[in-house]
Amino acid sequence: MRSLLLTSLLIAAPVALHAQAPAPMGTPPQLSLMTRLVGVWEGEAWMMMGPGNKQVVQQRETVEPVAGGTAFSIKGLGTQKLPDGSLRTVHDAFAVIALDHDHATPMMRAFVALGGNWVDPEFKLSDSGYTWKMNDPRAGVIRYEMSFDDQGRWVEKGYMTRDEGKTWMQFFEMVLTKQK
Repeated sequence: MRSLLLTSLLIAAPVALHAQAPAPMGTPPQLSLMTRLVGVWEGEAWMMMGPGNKQVVQQRETVEPVAGGTAFSIKGLGTQKLPDGSLRTVHDAFAVIALDHDHATPMMRAFVALGGNWVDPEFKLSDSGYTWKMNDPRAGVIRYEMSFDDQGRWVEKGYMTRDEGKTWMQFFEMVLTKQK
């Protein structure tokens, strides 16, 4: 993945108007949520990189309609500032979201720089967010849930299980604000 109702009309009105932006020409209704994500999003993320090794990064996600709005690209970049002021890339990923060959089912293909791996996860879109899930031979089953919080921010959390879903452990979270 969830959106919460806003209590202030002054806060709710801009979010509601933004959510109603027209879809790019050619965007299938099944991908309408993706039009809300179009743009540059920035914020903080944390990830567990092993027991007791929690790393905090600055995360940027850039979402663009491609192929006439029939697909969407997502570029994710997580960086850490080093003591000398330079930036170190911790996370570098790219995904394409489109409809499968049946022209009805949303699908994702995701790529990461680390090892050059790619995956076609189980992917589900809803009106309020998405989930994606995959098997990882090192970690078990990994699930990500994306939603918008009451401030219109992109919130995505990652969980893993090694016991076929009996218990889940959170290992990732990012909270991003859309940039102007």
